Amino acid sequence: MYTSLVAIAIATCAMFVILSVFSGLEGFNIKLFSDINPDLKILPVSGKNIRNLNKVEKVLSANENIEAYTKVIEEKVYVMYDDKDEIAFLKGVDENFLKVVKIDTCFQVGKFPTTSQIKNISKEAAFGNALAYRLGIPLDSTSLVSLYMPKPGKGLLTIDNAFEKCNVYMTGVFALNDQYENYIFVPISTAQKLLNLPIESAFSIEIKLKNKHIASTQLQIKSELGDEYQVLTRQEQDAPFLKMMKIEQLFIYMIFILVIIIASFNLAGAIIIIILDKKHQSKALISLGYSIKGLKSLFFTIGIIITISGVILGIILGTILTWIQANFGLVMANSYMAFPIKFSIYNYLIVLSTVLFIGVLISFFSSRKLNF
Repeated sequence: MYTSLVAIAIATCAMFVILSVFSGLEGFNIKLFSDINPDLKILPVSGKNIRNLNKVEKVLSANENIEAYTKVIEEKVYVMYDDKDEIAFLKGVDENFLKVVKIDTCFQVGKFPTTSQIKNISKEAAFGNALAYRLGIPLDSTSLVSLYMPKPGKGLLTIDNAFEKCNVYMTGVFALNDQYENYIFVPISTAQKLLNLPIESAFSIEIKLKNKHIASTQLQIKSELGDEYQVLTRQEQDAPFLKMMKIEQLFIYMIFILVIIIASFNLAGAIIIIILDKKHQSKALISLGYSIKGLKSLFFTIGIIITISGVILGIILGTILTWIQANFGLVMANSYMAFPIKFSIYNYLIVLSTVLFIGVLISFFSSRKLNF
């Protein structure tokens, strides 16, 4: 009996701890994305370039809930430095970008490139840490990195006229997450030059709101702009990543259901052993008029008591372990960050309902084994 109680407690504790870690990781990644993703993002429904950009800007300027917006051009680019080459993501932004996104707080060294159109700043660029490391780029204005963009057109092209080229130097290195480690931030004029786009052009517009009325502002902008544009919230921008996190969490949950079922075999064994051990006493009770149904209910109740005791013990132990991890960071995700933990009522309910359901089910079928 004690073995089954301990097995259920350990399985419950493990399930609660793992779910709390996944909740912490999800919250950490959402917070990380909130620093680099805007509240709202406008994209064209078809094509890359936003049509009627002046019309879109007028709508955004007239909206009282919009604090700032920035025009963005994003495209893949071929990068070469000192005989080393990479495929990276180029993101051209205007002077309002840092008012919308807090990326300047994520720099390991240097600074964000100047995006003002007053000075000749077309050679400034900020590189993701992994990209800068692989290319070996120094933080030096004399060390130029070549950016190549294929030219549109038909027919036979030579090496000399197949690419648009621009030389930049690195002003800073930023560290965000795996998604942004191969990014290069440049002034939007640099991106327009590489893509042979007019000055008044953008692939997307990123928006920062004054308050958290995101849904109502999204609907308002959609209705004013029409069906040619899509307006995405932060969650919709991160939908693939969040979906992947949910799928991973679901698989972990299913694995732990199997673990709890296996642990519950000890419960089934304990109930059957109790039934066999108390067989003579059970016969005596039946001869005194006690019903078999009542005996089955009694053994079923014993299984419920074992299950509830194991769940309570496991939840208490899991709460203590997660509290220790949250406050002291005993288990590290890497050399500088502990695994994040999030206490959630949802996790408590999931663990309690799952273990209790399986325990009740196992107890019910095991108690039916009473037979004379």
